[in-house]
Amino acid sequence: MISYAHSLPNRPPVEWQTLDAHSKAVAELAKAFASHLRAGEWGRAVGLLHDVGKARLPFQEMLKGMRTKDDETHHAKYGAKLAFDAGSWPLSFAIAGHHVGLPDFCDLQNTVKNTEALDSPSEFLFPPEKSLPFPIVSEEDVLSLEFFTRLLFSCLIDADRLDSAFWERKGDLTSELAKPQIPLDSSVLLSRLLAEREIQCHKHPAGVLSDVRNRIFDACVTAGEKPQGFFSLTVPTGGGKTLSGMAFALAHAKAHGLRRVIVVIPYLSIIEQNAAEYRRVLDPDRQRVVLECHSAAQPNASGTDDSLLPLELVTENWDAPIIVTTSVQFLESLFAASPSRARKLHNITDTVILFDEVQTLPTRLLTPVLSVFRELVTHYGVSFVFSSATQPAFRKSPSLPEGLAPDELCEIVPDPEAVYRTLRRVDYAFEPNALTWDELSDKLRAEKQCLCIVNLTRHAYELWKCLDDNKPSPAERPIHLSSAMCPAHRLAVIRHIRRLLSDGKPCRVISTQLIEAGVDVDFPIVWRAMGPLDSIVQAAGRCNREGCLERGRVHVFSPVENKLPGGIYRTATGQAASTLSLLRKGSEESVGDALASDPHLFTDYFTALYQLAETDGMDIQKARSEFNFRSVARKVKVIDDGGRGIVVPKGKGRHVVESIRSRKVPVSGLRFTQQDFRALQRYMVNIRERDFDFLRGHGLVSELLPNLDVYVIDIAQYDKYLGVMKPDQTPAMEEFFL
Repeated sequence: MISYAHSLPNRPPVEWQTLDAHSKAVAELAKAFASHLRAGEWGRAVGLLHDVGKARLPFQEMLKGMRTKDDETHHAKYGAKLAFDAGSWPLSFAIAGHHVGLPDFCDLQNTVKNTEALDSPSEFLFPPEKSLPFPIVSEEDVLSLEFFTRLLFSCLIDADRLDSAFWERKGDLTSELAKPQIPLDSSVLLSRLLAEREIQCHKHPAGVLSDVRNRIFDACVTAGEKPQGFFSLTVPTGGGKTLSGMAFALAHAKAHGLRRVIVVIPYLSIIEQNAAEYRRVLDPDRQRVVLECHSAAQPNASGTDDSLLPLELVTENWDAPIIVTTSVQFLESLFAASPSRARKLHNITDTVILFDEVQTLPTRLLTPVLSVFRELVTHYGVSFVFSSATQPAFRKSPSLPEGLAPDELCEIVPDPEAVYRTLRRVDYAFEPNALTWDELSDKLRAEKQCLCIVNLTRHAYELWKCLDDNKPSPAERPIHLSSAMCPAHRLAVIRHIRRLLSDGKPCRVISTQLIEAGVDVDFPIVWRAMGPLDSIVQAAGRCNREGCLERGRVHVFSPVENKLPGGIYRTATGQAASTLSLLRKGSEESVGDALASDPHLFTDYFTALYQLAETDGMDIQKARSEFNFRSVARKVKVIDDGGRGIVVPKGKGRHVVESIRSRKVPVSGLRFTQQDFRALQRYMVNIRERDFDFLRGHGLVSELLPNLDVYVIDIAQYDKYLGVMKPDQTPAMEEFFL
């Protein structure tokens, strides 16, 4: 009797996909993926074995409509039991989780214990043990084995989803699917980058700033020849890290035959800015060389395939030469249990990973994160570049046991101290007394152009309101920036800010921290509420950025209502105060000198900070060593309250929403596609779960589509100037300006 893997509605079985065909196709594709793990036969084995339970009569009867889905039709547990009984935990975990996600060890044990053994599985489905030599990791190193299991799981998920999708579309599944759709041609891309550097040299006459940027760029290209490992790119703001870092990555990929570059950026406010720059220079013909992968709406980490559909159908697998993603996506994918999030993981191998603004790595996750980083460098052909103006360096210490030894980290730019001294562009002033919002708004109103960065969204609202209530004319209305605004709104506002600054018009901006790292704006005056030391210096990078003034001015102040975000932010602010207090035993000028020109100051600051904070406070490494995958995924949250993405139906976002809701259901049955998902990203805001519950309880959010975990906010709750408002606030009912 022929066994089938997939059926088609209203089509005869002769057109269904056989189990034999599906298993062999998945095996070959998973083998190709796993070859990058140096474990191709493991990929083949997991592919052959993953659906063996579908050969059972209950599953076949379900396909034919003779019974409904029940415990007897669940197929993954049978292959998992075969692998577990044979002593292969990686295979067993991957197979057991290929629909419901990687389980914890005790759950896997219970599953296989309560599953009957298959009588006589077909010989091709389970290769003999001798055909599975253990891969390059040691079987005794449990953390290495745990991460290898994740990678094998990723290979299976991607192979299974690709074969199923291609079969449903009657496509030809060939070995070409195992390669990037467009391979990384690092020589061509590097030549484009070099050509862009020549264009910039002709546009900007020789000067101190352009000379330093060129030296940094050349150092990056030269350093690309060095052996793989950990690198630091320690360059002050305005030193050209965006393109210079990419120059190193492409030169390094060319030297070592690597297959992609992954750029990890902490903030949505700069990811599109940097991706647009990469696309302009490296992909002028829009050949999908550069892929942005970020979203305000992510599938639930503990969700199953059924609960994720159809979101799971539009998850990226990172099969492109250059990936630009967020630190949330990247870090949580490293520890994911869900199939959708883990799917991309195998494509991280044999890459250069450029981690921009690396000082933003969550302190509480540093030990497990650095452990996995080292695993990728040691076994899977990865090089990391830690890029920042305020370099943490991640020294190995009792509080950071997985930190880097001095000989593990290679600085790309020679003599960073000289670079910092040359590029100093600001002086610092420290306000002696705490300021009320009225007092601060008076100081801001006295400046034609200035930026003020505060620590809380509520503070940004209150200060903006105070300044707006006392504006001399509508033309001098202050500008607000915060995460309550969707990315399209923020980007439009940032473009407006640049125009005002360039034209010399009044421009007073009140913002949260989202503007302080990497956003290309250039103010003569910056005010920064007392916060972490790196945040203060990053904020200073928005002042006199292009060196048009002899010195810009950065004011550090404390508001009277000095509430701070909790956790590490508050601890880091306290450590910053201690560091500044020690520096101020000299003159205020000496404090400014140290902040503006001593990169080693931040290494010492972060080392002291890590001694005050937990770098693995949730015992993630212990949970990893016990193979508790689902528990690890719950613990690893880059943002404590990741919140929920809601769609803002304003401007172009309204047209996207209307298009999705009004279209007829296509033959494929999918009303929500990858293109829809990407289009909505620009119009989504993440809000806290409790705020979402509040809005839903008041009928102020609605489902985009039935049974799709994406919600649309009532247009009355989105303010033209401030973004998402709570029901007790009064939004400005004016037309959205996008």
